[in-house]
Amino acid sequence: MKKILFLSIACIGFAGLFSSCKKSGTTDTNGSGDSLRVSLSTSTIELNNFDYVKITVTDKSGNDITSTCNLLLNNNTAISSKYVPTMMGSFTIKASKGSSPSEIKTLNVVSKSASPFSQKILVEDCTGAWCGYCPRVAYALDQYKPTHPNCISLAVHGGSSGTDPYKFQYYPTFNSNFNVAGYPTAIINRKTEWSEDPAELDAALAKWAPLGLAINSTVSGTNITGSVKVKFNVTTEKSMKLVIALVENELVYPQVNYYSPQYGATPYLYGGVSPITNFVHNGVLRKTATDLFGDAIPVTSQTKNNTYELPFTIPVSGTVYGGSSYTAVPTKCGIVAFVVDGSTGTTTNAGTYNVQYAAVGSSIGFD
Repeated sequence: MKKILFLSIACIGFAGLFSSCKKSGTTDTNGSGDSLRVSLSTSTIELNNFDYVKITVTDKSGNDITSTCNLLLNNNTAISSKYVPTMMGSFTIKASKGSSPSEIKTLNVVSKSASPFSQKILVEDCTGAWCGYCPRVAYALDQYKPTHPNCISLAVHGGSSGTDPYKFQYYPTFNSNFNVAGYPTAIINRKTEWSEDPAELDAALAKWAPLGLAINSTVSGTNITGSVKVKFNVTTEKSMKLVIALVENELVYPQVNYYSPQYGATPYLYGGVSPITNFVHNGVLRKTATDLFGDAIPVTSQTKNNTYELPFTIPVSGTVYGGSSYTAVPTKCGIVAFVVDGSTGTTTNAGTYNVQYAAVGSSIGFD
């Protein structure tokens, strides 16, 4: 008791010189004695490859010094101040700057919850009415889509030779960007060339949807007007772009078919006739209201439960490759809208995040 009393008196006696009594070299686990204060935007986050935790470091005076500090996960892995978790579990986060002591915060990473949006996939079929092998992909999609309505396809007609009145005006740019070397070539979600195995489409449909899309449109004179909405189930700073495209259905034009007795390719498709005189071309890409590869979505809009809206106007008349004009029939048209990864790296680009289709003159909400 005497010793405790002596220390208390000593502290009071030196109050004019020292603001507190504290053992030298100790660290206050509550942070009050640490020179680096660490705060997390959330202590619990879902593992979904999009959401991030924002880490802020301040000094004792409250100044933000995050940019001058090193941030460490579990005391050994360097991370950024906007950390996207890569695995589930409980992790420690601290700051490092010289010998200054730091607070230690705990971050819990948990399994992602079910998405409120259905995952849809995009298949872009690079084709041509002149291409005898192209009916193979068209047939495969005809077999798959009736039982998988969340598979949305569009046909990018092209080819440097052969007759086809539906060649997309900018098909060479499209082919160059996606390394289309021959016909047919089908691309899943602007990422992977389809081998025509249905299991690949199944795998793409099984992914988790980080966002959903809604479309509405009306016909106004010679224009189709409307808007596309994107609603986010994540908060992310990943580069994202929105593509809005006009497609036309029920276009009848003869299709060359090598899967017929006269060419010897088997199995025989579409009755084994060539040309298929009444072949119906659906989902023919006519034009885009955005850049062909998408218009950037502002990062500030990419927050959970936020909705980003982009109005559009698309003339029903246009030009195909080679200069011939066309006028699309609105009652046979649809709007395909999709959000893609806007980064340029070919190995890291995630492709299409989600897609939506709506007939022109109709509306479809988030689903």
